[in-house]
Amino acid sequence: MSTKTRHAAVVAAPSEGNVEGAGFVRPLGREVGELGETRGVVFVEYVALLTLVTIAGAAAVLSLGMPLVNLFSFQQLILSLPFP
Repeated sequence: MSTKTRHAAVVAAPSEGNVEGAGFVRPLGREVGELGETRGVVFVEYVALLTLVTIAGAAAVLSLGMPLVNLFSFQQLILSLPFP
């Protein structure tokens, strides 16, 4: 018995008129229980990625924000001078 048939039941191969479910593997009963233990893994990965992107964005705003504020203040000073 091959590894594929020991660990999963293969859905029927496609025929000319039936392409639905072709090539998909359906887990057996005991494997469905094992898959249930990994249910929140994708959510945790998304949260970790979102946190990383947020920290990178905050660092960019912090590093570019102060020079832009100083430049804006300087431009206000130049524009508010009494001579043209």
